[in-house]
Amino acid sequence: MTEAHAITLCLRHRDPAGFEYLVQRYRREAFVHAVTLLGNSEDAEDACQECFSKAFRTMPRLRKLDRFYPWFYRILRNHCLNVLARKHTRVRFATDVSARLRDRASGERPETALLQREQNTRIREVLQRLPPEHREILVLKYFDDLSYREIALRLGIPRGTVMSRLYYARKAFRTSYCQIDSGPKEGV
Repeated sequence: MTEAHAITLCLRHRDPAGFEYLVQRYRREAFVHAVTLLGNSEDAEDACQECFSKAFRTMPRLRKLDRFYPWFYRILRNHCLNVLARKHTRVRFATDVSARLRDRASGERPETALLQREQNTRIREVLQRLPPEHREILVLKYFDDLSYREIALRLGIPRGTVMSRLYYARKAFRTSYCQIDSGPKEGV
């Protein structure tokens, strides 16, 4: 089988045999690229598996594809960059939030600073309870102070999707925050 024949089978018939040929031909190259981007073989294996799966689902929607790997590499690269961005956001959030909260509290009266620290602790607790995609979008908007357009560019999604995700993330945050506030008080 040739690459052109395998591509034709995938585009016209969604033939798994054609796709298997492409996976076998490019899996090593894809793995090397994923490890290079992610720096971790376990994450690279996961990325390759997800991206080959996505490519298989997407190929029948294409009208024409001359060469498989350049097209597939864009999928793999974008996925790896998204994985890194999510990791970076989590790490930055964990290390930077405390510093930002201390900076905001400095210069205030002690009782104001104490109340602010308590409030910030509750906010961190609520954020940790949220799914990663909600935490990510809230941090990008409220901690990194990015516009909808900037978030859309960073995540590679439409602006409307950013607005929708923010809506649901805010709603989840509000619900979780209210649960903490209305929870049982110590010593009562």
